Amino acid sequence: MAQPFTLPDFYVPYPARLNSHLEAARVHARAWARSSRSPIGDWSEGVHARAWARSMGMLEGSGVWEQCDLDAHDYALLCAYTHPDCDEEALDLVTDWYVWVFFFDDHFLELFKRGQDRAGGKAYLDRLPAFMPADLADGFPTPENPVEAGLADLWRRTVPAMSPDWRERFAVSTRNLLNESLWELSNINAGRISNPVEYIEMRRKVGGAPWSAGLVEYAAGAELPARVARTRPLRVLTDAFSDAVHLRNDLFSYQREVEDEGELSNGVLVLEHFLGCTTPEAAEAVNDLLTSRLQQFENTALTELPALSAEYGLDPAENAALARYVKGLQDWQSGGHEWHLRSSRYMNEGAVSGVAAGLTGVLGTSAAHLVAALGKPARARLRAHTRRPHTHEGPSLLPDFTLGYPLGLSPHHARARTASVDWAERMGLLHDIWDREKLEGYDFALCSAGLDPDASAEELELSAEWLTWGTYGDDYYPLVFGRPRDLPAARALHERLLACMPLADPALAAGFAGAPIEHASPTCGPVPRCRWTRSRGPRSATEWSTCWRAGCGSWATRRSTACPTRWTTWRCAATPSAPNSP
Repeated sequence: MAQPFTLPDFYVPYPARLNSHLEAARVHARAWARSSRSPIGDWSEGVHARAWARSMGMLEGSGVWEQCDLDAHDYALLCAYTHPDCDEEALDLVTDWYVWVFFFDDHFLELFKRGQDRAGGKAYLDRLPAFMPADLADGFPTPENPVEAGLADLWRRTVPAMSPDWRERFAVSTRNLLNESLWELSNINAGRISNPVEYIEMRRKVGGAPWSAGLVEYAAGAELPARVARTRPLRVLTDAFSDAVHLRNDLFSYQREVEDEGELSNGVLVLEHFLGCTTPEAAEAVNDLLTSRLQQFENTALTELPALSAEYGLDPAENAALARYVKGLQDWQSGGHEWHLRSSRYMNEGAVSGVAAGLTGVLGTSAAHLVAALGKPARARLRAHTRRPHTHEGPSLLPDFTLGYPLGLSPHHARARTASVDWAERMGLLHDIWDREKLEGYDFALCSAGLDPDASAEELELSAEWLTWGTYGDDYYPLVFGRPRDLPAARALHERLLACMPLADPALAAGFAGAPIEHASPTCGPVPRCRWTRSRGPRSATEWSTCWRAGCGSWATRRSTACPTRWTTWRCAATPSAPNSP
């Protein structure tokens, strides 16, 4: 079958290396996949009673794979490339994990995707979390298929070496990875192709790369310290890694997924459909995105992780683990690319003899990587860092927007505009970066009037004041902290603003306020007693504050459960309730 497009020139900034235990891992993977043994019995005091049950194997008789399929896919080669420095025991275990996850993917395809059996697929997936207990002493259910048997065996062999924090993170990423199949099946059932924004977001959440990053922690002896594992720099690093892994896979798997399986969740297909371009053009666009995400990974590793280490005071052992983690992700990118070039699972005709053809030996390999680092990748990096600010652009013409719902405006708009501007002046928000004329022109009350046309006069004023405060902060941070690049001061203000939202007694908030932006945030007005409430939203202060901290903003909106087409606003309302009431 002819390939639908020629594979692009990939940006591969790190050399691929091969683990010396490859052949042993191949032998082990065949034996493990054939037996797929699952532990059952007494796990008291963490000791297995050595009662084993042979379940259905993953090879002959499974209806999914024969041994020739496993040999051709060569998952041991994938793991030997992506984990070049781990010992034989770790490589065997990691290889088993990848054999299991790819078998699951094909098993789910044969049982549920081809027949579009969403209900059966959901029931199948709902059983799997029980095979990842937080405490091994809780035991496992009796496996009913090779996927369940394999997961129980792998979980038993992996988690004793890892902390409870890692177990929790890895269990979540495994569940997300498994649930990706249900998302893909839902799209197939609906005949729906995602838009690019939704696609990238969903792949980050449910794709395999975050799961692979967890196995990097295991194989490289690089478990992330729990206190930094969920920080923004590491989330950015993992997101960039994930995007690159998924986009690379989309390029190599387009023919199998789209033409053979009828899959709709593929980045090339998504851009082809969204941009209305040809398949080769979409493939080039995906490769440009892949290059951009790899460069973001490099930038984060070099510029943000050292600052993260200093901020949290990581000790030498923690810094070493962080460095091994970054190196492990780099190895995965290059090693995964090499495996995609060679595995029979993917579209890779002629790819091995591509850029590096004729370049052999150490000098030849270095020259190949130099060629890959220049050209389009270098131009993309230069473009990302050389834009001149404050240059005139345009004209920029607004398109004709399609709005699915009719506009309604609150009759209290004028009153809310006057009240919110007066409030901003009392709070001191018009004494530095804004003035009254500028704020009146912004007219945040008009935004509130459209967001909630049925609000009372008091509710609309409060909503407009929250919008005013939030947008003031949006202008304040880049002006005060962005131009001088004063990140420590920005973080200090961020922490102070969080302190201005005490949950137990909101009346205490005023005691934390210093700057105008802090005075404005605790009460949304001069009322001394403020109660976090809602008109049609979360019922508790914890729910409201959690949403604010997550970046939703103080006017975060949500769909009303009573009316799916209605958007409502979360509010802080001053009431005459007792001072200590939440």
